[in-house]
Amino acid sequence: MILESVVSEGSGKKAYVEGYQVGAKTGTSEKLPRSSNKYIASCMGFAPADNPVVAALVLIDEPQGIYYGGTIAAPVISELLDNALPYLGVERGDVVTNAPG
Repeated sequence: MILESVVSEGSGKKAYVEGYQVGAKTGTSEKLPRSSNKYIASCMGFAPADNPVVAALVLIDEPQGIYYGGTIAAPVISELLDNALPYLGVERGDVVTNAPG
C-alpha cells in the first residue's frame, strides 16, 4: 500500500499506467565526489501491485539537465509496464484506485 501511494500521491506519479495498480519507489543520488554535480536517477516499479507479475528497475547514470528519478526514470517504468503487462496476458482492471490525483 505504501509503494502504491508513491504512484498515487508521491514522487512516482509518472510511473502510473492506466488500468493497473502500480507500486514504485523513486530515487535520486549524488555521485562522489559530491561537488561533481553528477547524479543517478532511479525508479523501481512493479505491477499489479497486489500480485506482481513484472518488476523493473531503471537507473539513469549521469542524466543531463533534470536528474530526479520521479521525473525521468518513472516515465520509463510506466512505458515498460504498459508494454509488458498486456504482452504477459495481464488484463487492465476496471477500477483503478491509485490514479494520480
